[in-house]
Amino acid sequence: MGQKQTNSNGGDDRNVDLIEFSVVLVATSNNPSILNPDFLYYNGIVDANRQVQEPCISTHAYSQVTFKGGLAVKADPDRVIFEQRGDKLAMEDIICPEMAKRYLEKVPHVPYRAVGINLKVYRPSEGEAADRAAEALIDKGAWMSFKDLTPEIQLKAIYQYTGRTILLDIAEAKKKGADGNQIPGMLFQANFHRDITETTPRERIVRLLSIIDSWRQDLSDFQLLVKKFYERQ
Repeated sequence: MGQKQTNSNGGDDRNVDLIEFSVVLVATSNNPSILNPDFLYYNGIVDANRQVQEPCISTHAYSQVTFKGGLAVKADPDRVIFEQRGDKLAMEDIICPEMAKRYLEKVPHVPYRAVGINLKVYRPSEGEAADRAAEALIDKGAWMSFKDLTPEIQLKAIYQYTGRTILLDIAEAKKKGADGNQIPGMLFQANFHRDITETTPRERIVRLLSIIDSWRQDLSDFQLLVKKFYERQ
């Protein structure tokens, strides 16, 4: 690995890899059984050239369609999930928001209650992962070693704003490198949650579309939070 670079504020400029992105539509009395490849293709929700990768599931309790390239659409009675996974997703790779918007336009009658933008990034470490996570809780407490074992550290932070809640989970993790070896690092997962208060179907759809369009700002805020985790006061 290259040498760690530290900015003037004490933060670490090392790149992080976006490995998962999803849009979750939270609903009441959703019907998962409508979800299948034909429905997604016919309504233009998924490009017709994208190939299905796994056997599909389509029931009244749960449905799932997985496509090549790390793309999946899942549904149960409480939510519809548009999900992408990859080793390093670039901004131009993200298609889940547009898929979710097209789905909303085709299925507007469901009483949607909230929307979540979920992000997951991995940041390689150089041995400081456990110490940095522990410092966020307590300065090298005795609990850092118990019966000759150092625990894995997980942290959770909740940021409550008017109209938006950010839930941030941080944990030690390992990622397989190009050579097959496991690379130690930190895994950051964030859920940007917004409740829907609009009462009419059309008002709900307009609000949902507006929220989904803010995904770039959510991603920018998430990247800033990750950088701040490594800053010293």
